[in-house]
Amino acid sequence: MYESFVKTGHPYKLNEAEDVSPDTGYYPFSSVPSPPSGVAWADVDKVIGGFWWKARFIANDGFIITGTDVQYNLIDSSWTAYHAGEVKPYDCGPCHMTAYKSVGNQEGKPGLIGTWEANGIQCEECHGPGSAHLADAFANEMKIDRSSESCGKCHIRGDVNKIPASGGFIRHHEQWNEMFTTKHAALECIDCHDPHIGLHPDNPDRPQAIKLQCENCHFVEAATFAATTITEHIDSSVTCNDCHMPKAAKSALAAGLYEGDVTSHLWRINTDSTAEMFTPDGKFANGYLTLEFACLKCHTDAEDTKGWAAEYAGDAHNVAATPKKPLISTSISQR
Repeated sequence: MYESFVKTGHPYKLNEAEDVSPDTGYYPFSSVPSPPSGVAWADVDKVIGGFWWKARFIANDGFIITGTDVQYNLIDSSWTAYHAGEVKPYDCGPCHMTAYKSVGNQEGKPGLIGTWEANGIQCEECHGPGSAHLADAFANEMKIDRSSESCGKCHIRGDVNKIPASGGFIRHHEQWNEMFTTKHAALECIDCHDPHIGLHPDNPDRPQAIKLQCENCHFVEAATFAATTITEHIDSSVTCNDCHMPKAAKSALAAGLYEGDVTSHLWRINTDSTAEMFTPDGKFANGYLTLEFACLKCHTDAEDTKGWAAEYAGDAHNVAATPKKPLISTSISQR
C-alpha cells in the first residue's frame, strides 16, 4: 500500500531542496529542472509541489521566492509570475505538512510559519502516529477516518459554503467546497476514490484509483446518454466526466478560455443560456457548471455560442430511451 501511496501527490506537497534536484529521481513521474533564473540550488531551502502542476521555491530564510518568472509549470516547462514585488511567508499549514502546529517557526526560520513533524502529507497525517502504534498496537490503534470531512480539512478554501474563484476559474484544492454544494455531499470521498492510488496521468495504476464509475449509480443517465441524438457525441469518446467534471478550476495554467487544469466536483450543469458560472465580482462560483465549461471548451467554432449550446443541451440525454431497469449488474451495494 505504501508503494502505491508514494505515487500520489500527497507526500510531495513540500520537499527539501536537496531531494528535488533532477539527478535524485525524487518524484515518481516528474522532475523540477532548476530554481528560477538567478537563483542557485544553494539558495533554496524547500520546494513546494513539483509532482504534477507546478513548483514554487522557498528561500533559506523561509520566505517564498516571488517575482515575474519564479513558478515552474510542469505541463509546458514554462515559468510564470508569483506575487511579484510582494513578500510571501510560507504559511500553507496544515495542508502541505504532517502534524502541523500553528505556533513558532519551523527550523527557526522567520518565513516558515508554524511547525510540523514532516514535509508533505505522509501516512501519519491521516492515520495518526505510527510510532505509538508500533510500541503498543492494541493500546494505540491506527486512526481510520473515512469521512469526507477528513479529506475536506485540506481540500477546502475558506468557508465550505462558498466556492472561491479568481480569473474566470474556481481556485484550486476546493473539491470539498464544490462537493458540499451538491447532492453528492451525502457520499464520502472514498466511495469513489481510493486515497492510496494516485490519479497522475502517467501512473499505470490510475484506472484503479476510481472505485466507482458514474454509471454504477447513474445507470438511467448513462443509458440515455448512450442514446443521445447529438451527432458529435454518437460513437465518440465523450465521457460523463468531460461534461460533468470539466476542468473548471485552475492550479497552474489554463488550457483554454473555459478549460483550467483541475477537474470540478460540481457535476450539475445549469443549461440555461443566461446562467452565470460566477458571481458578478468573479470572486465566487455559483454552485453549478454552465455551458461554457460543459460544452464550449470543445465546441470552439465562432457559431458555437452559449445560446447555441442551450438549444442542444437537452439532447445530450435521450429521455425517450430511459430504461425501466438498470442495464448494468454492478450496484453500489456490491462495491
